[in-house]
This record gives sequence, structure tokens and C-alpha cells, in this order.
Amino acid sequence: MLTNNKVDPYQYPTLIETLKAGYLCNESSYNDGVITGDPTEGALLIAAKKISSFELNHKQVDIIPFESERRFMATLNEDENGKRVIYVKGSPEKILEHSDHYISGSGKATLDDSRVTAITNKADEMASLGLRVIGLAYLEIESNITTIEPLDISNLTFVGLQGMIDPPREEVKESIKKCKSAGIRVIMITGDHVLTASAIGRKLRIDSEGAISGSDIDKLSDEDVIKTLKHVSVFARTSPEHKLRIVNLLQSQGEIVAVTGDGINDAPALKSADIGISMGRTGTEVSRDASDMVLTDDNFATIVAAIEEGRDVYSKIQKIMGWLLPTNVGLALIVMVAIILGLTLPLLPVQVLWINMVTAVFLGVPIAMEQREKNLLKTKPRPPSEPLLLPLIKRRIALVGLLMVLGAFTLFSLEIQNSGDIDKARTIVLNTIICFQIFYLFNTKSMYDYVFKNIFTNRYMWFGIATTIILQTLITFNPTMNFLFGTAPLTFQSLIIIIPIASSVFFIVEFEKYLYKKFKWNQN
Repeated sequence: MLTNNKVDPYQYPTLIETLKAGYLCNESSYNDGVITGDPTEGALLIAAKKISSFELNHKQVDIIPFESERRFMATLNEDENGKRVIYVKGSPEKILEHSDHYISGSGKATLDDSRVTAITNKADEMASLGLRVIGLAYLEIESNITTIEPLDISNLTFVGLQGMIDPPREEVKESIKKCKSAGIRVIMITGDHVLTASAIGRKLRIDSEGAISGSDIDKLSDEDVIKTLKHVSVFARTSPEHKLRIVNLLQSQGEIVAVTGDGINDAPALKSADIGISMGRTGTEVSRDASDMVLTDDNFATIVAAIEEGRDVYSKIQKIMGWLLPTNVGLALIVMVAIILGLTLPLLPVQVLWINMVTAVFLGVPIAMEQREKNLLKTKPRPPSEPLLLPLIKRRIALVGLLMVLGAFTLFSLEIQNSGDIDKARTIVLNTIICFQIFYLFNTKSMYDYVFKNIFTNRYMWFGIATTIILQTLITFNPTMNFLFGTAPLTFQSLIIIIPIASSVFFIVEFEKYLYKKFKWNQN
């Protein structure tokens, strides 16, 4: 073992051959401090370039690209003397499977079972540390050969292993923790060694009872895979077929599945998933075309942030519906009840138009500016079958609508009895409805939680309320507006009685929230 010891690489021919194989069996490039290509290949390239005098003027003649089914990649290279050599890299077990010899201290030797076991044990040891382990080999061929096929990869000479750590970003562990609290399950499907995948899964705290390989999946029926998916979340040495099969089986159980991937082999799973997410930096064009979403920063944490943003948008849609529908239904009921019962209309059509115009802009729009709620990632995902119009909103429609009808007709009747002035009575109803909408607006800052501590958190809402009050003052006291809208100036006594009637909606709805929390009734 040479761990942590500084050495001269040229004293170890096997080390040179291992670095050389990684350097030549490679499609990445390094220019001006920038690596272009696959990160794993970039690591192999940099490992070779760390030997300052290590420069190879080889020409790449042909290539067998990496595919997860084969689990190896090969290149045909020609040196400056015209000698041609196939260099191969891939999973250690696959490279050993195609190798007959290995490089020892004394030269090329036959690869017997004991040596295979020793190399495999070392690869497992490296993998258990979370390293991505690559096996490397070569094959000398005739100089007249210009193309290579997968069937040509045999009788290799094994040269060594390279292990590299691809540590997850620090924010990934926290993002997975947020996923758990949000009811989102994270499953890792990788082509890495089972031990590597297990080590990374433990670091990320992915809940899984061990890890299983693609070969194990092949032995299981669909029913058995479904049972396995209930307690295993780490899958290693998988092929595109395995990934696609897992996605389809999860969907068959009613799960909504999002898949991330960056390679050509990920395209089938990305296409089949409910949401396919490809990598913008390292992803292939094929994976990006097959996906629904592209991560420009290749960061898993961005997915979690997008989920939170999506929940915030949905929450605000619910809040807008939760405010707009009850108040508009209440307004409609006031007019409908009067028509059905043959009563004097408490509002003129132009006054109804005024209410809709003013409140939709100055009270409805600020709801979209509401701050994001803190517990969005602590609630379970909503089921796909959940209707947009929640039962909670339906209950609020009935409750708020009833309160508005009772309040409006009570004040309208009292004013008609006291003064007999129809214009003044309608003006009271007009201002009462606006006040109902203002007070109920505070309730919708949260559909389920109390809002007493958050009354002042949305300055846009307060700007809208202030603007609405100014406009109501104009329509109530300005003579021109009185003429245009059929309103009349109100006395202080008339105005002051509106407040307790309209504010009742705020306290009643907050009390409704208390009852649901106390008795744990269904919030939906």
C-alpha cells in the first residue's frame, strides 16, 4: 500500500499503464482549466495529466461508446509508430470477465481465479468507501484493423483499478430531508457498484433496506419488484430497462413519478415518467429532448425548490379561489334573493359592476403577492384526483355567502325603515359588501392556519385596501359619483354600524379554523 506516500509514478509500470488506459479510453477534453465531457472521464483525464511529463500523441481510430447493458467502453488508438491498441474501461467485474492476463511487477501474467478474487475484493473494498471504481485493460491488435465491435473485446490484459469519489453536494442531504417531510420518496437508481450505491445512500440518508442490483431485479416478477420497492430505495448496476421497469411499476401503484437523468440511456425512463428532468450542463441532447424539464444548474436541490414553488403557486390559486368565489357568490345571492322574493333591489347593476371592478383589482390581485407559507414542505402531496374546488372552499362559499346576505339585508331593511331613502340604503349595502370582502381577505392569507400574527405581512394587500377605501369614499361622498352610481352620502352613524356587521366574517371564519383544528375534522 502506498497510501499518502509521495512516489515516482515511473517506478510503477502498472500505475503508468492504468493511467494511460484511462487517458486514452476517453472522450473528454481539458483546455484552459475547463473539462468538457463526462465528469467521470474528466477525472480519469486529470489523474493522468497530474504526471507532468505524461503526454501521449495517440490518434483515436474508432470507439465503442459506453452502454449500461455492456458496462464498458472501448477505443481503438494508434500511436506515433503506427501500433494499434484497444483500451477498455468499465465495471471491474465486466472488465475481468473479458480479461485473460494482467500486468504484474514482472510483466504480463495469466489471470487465474485467485487473482480475480483478489482484484474483486479490492474493488469491493474501494466501492464500500463510496468510490466509483473503474476497471481498465488493453488489447494489442494488428495495425491493419480500423474498426472494432463489442465482440472484439476479449482476451484483454487487465492493468488496474481507478477509484474516484463523486461526493453529493452538501445541500443534497438537506434536500432529501425536506423531501421526506414533504411526503416525497427519493429512490436512487445507478449504474455504480452495489457497495458504492449503498455507501452513497447511507451518506444521503435515503431510507432503504440495503441495495439490490439489476441482475437481482431480472430474477423477480413484477409483483415481487413492487413488494421490494416498498422497503428498498437504492438500485445499482442497472440498465435502462431496469429503470424504465421501476418507473412503470411505481406508476401502476398510483404513484406520481419524477425521473432525473443525463444520459442517452436515461431517455426511456425520462419519457415514461410523469415528469422527466434532465441535466442542462452534463446532460445529452437526447435526454433533454425526452424530458419535460431541464435543470440548468444540475442541482438536485433545485428540484426541491421547484416543488416548494409549485406548492406555493397552487396554495395561492386556492387562496384566490377561496376569496373570490365566496364573496362573488354572496354578492350574487343578495341580488337573486331580492329578485326571487320580489323585494326592492339592494344594489343597482352599475353598483354591482363597481364592486367587481374595484375588488378584483385592488383586493384580489394582492393575494398573489402573499408571502410563501412556512409549512408547504411539511404537508403530504395532494392526490391527483383532488378537485381544484376543495370541499373547504365550498363550505366557505356557504358560510361567507350566508353572512353577506344576512348582513346586507339587515342593514338595508333598517335604513329603509328609518329614513326611507333607497339611495342611502343601497349605499350602505355597497359599503357593507366591500367591507365584508376586506375583512374576509385577511382570512384567506391562510386557508387553514390562524392569521392574527400575519395581518401586516403583505404590504400590497394594505395598499389595495387603502386604495379601495379611497375609492369608496369617492363613490359615497363625491356628488358626481353619487349621480353616476346612484349613491348618497352617509352619516358617521351609518358608517360605524357597518364595521361590526362586516367584521363578523373575519372572526367567524377564524373560529371555524379553530374548530377544525380542535376536533381534527377533515380540512379538505
